[in-house]
Amino acid sequence: MKIIKLLPLAFCLIFSNLGFAQSTAPWPNRTVKIVSGLGPGSSMDLVARTIAPALSEIWGQSVIVENKTGAAGNVAAGYVAGLEDDHTILIAQNAITISASFYPKLSYNLKKDLKPVSQATSMPLVVIVNNSLPVKNLKELIEYAKQRPNQLNFSSAGIGNADHMAAELLNAQAGITMTHVPFTSGALALNALIAGDVQMYLPGLPVSLPNIKAGKVRALAVTTSKRAPALPDVPTVAEAAIPGYAMPLWYGFFANQGMSDANTKKLASDLNKALKTPDLQNKISSTGIELVGSTPEAFKTFVNQETELWAQTIKARNLKPD
Repeated sequence: MKIIKLLPLAFCLIFSNLGFAQSTAPWPNRTVKIVSGLGPGSSMDLVARTIAPALSEIWGQSVIVENKTGAAGNVAAGYVAGLEDDHTILIAQNAITISASFYPKLSYNLKKDLKPVSQATSMPLVVIVNNSLPVKNLKELIEYAKQRPNQLNFSSAGIGNADHMAAELLNAQAGITMTHVPFTSGALALNALIAGDVQMYLPGLPVSLPNIKAGKVRALAVTTSKRAPALPDVPTVAEAAIPGYAMPLWYGFFANQGMSDANTKKLASDLNKALKTPDLQNKISSTGIELVGSTPEAFKTFVNQETELWAQTIKARNLKPD
């Protein structure tokens, strides 16, 4: 009788121990999905797909990249924010901090629904123009555009994306009015420039660099405060024509609220470890991208500062979705 009475207690202990073992299982313990808000051919997609195998090697788990494009990356951000899955993470860029003020209604709240994990990279956007445009530098482009208000077009990977907003700032600070033509990906925006459908585009360095070297487009300036080592002869926008202008393009990783603080720190640590692997450094650095790596605390501070900066800029410039 005593044995029979003790059996329920034994089963409770066994199952409670199993539950404890599952809850404390090392993270990750299954496939990890990186969700990108920009399509194939974009600089962000390139970074995500380069980092994925390095993380897979560290974890011993598969890491896949899924593209969920639309609304300047907000489709992807809203998707990840709406999950309670600590094995689905987001890679995002400047646009996520822009959208907080640029779009009146979003399906997620950046501060409440997503956890900053680590800034992965920083790089310049490049002011490139169609080869048939009769300008050789940024000053000439600005003068050419001033004589033709609303007659020149610039492309972007979507309304509210970093390439769009960088061009809007250039227009505002240069005193010119070019028409925005948004596309659904950086590849399409670039193709439109090469075809002559638009006259200017500001893509990330990895997208622009091979086309500059191939002579398909002409580079006029980079948007960072310093020249890019990969394009040493190309001046900054500030040097060339607009003092004080600076807008680097950055990519960073975010988790949803389903990820514990401990696993968020582990993810950041593993990401930073992946960024230091020689193979990844060779692949990424050759594209002109600067590898960063940061703690969740440092990245959270950076994201908050960027969000506030863009809130002020959007209000001052009265920028609104088209």
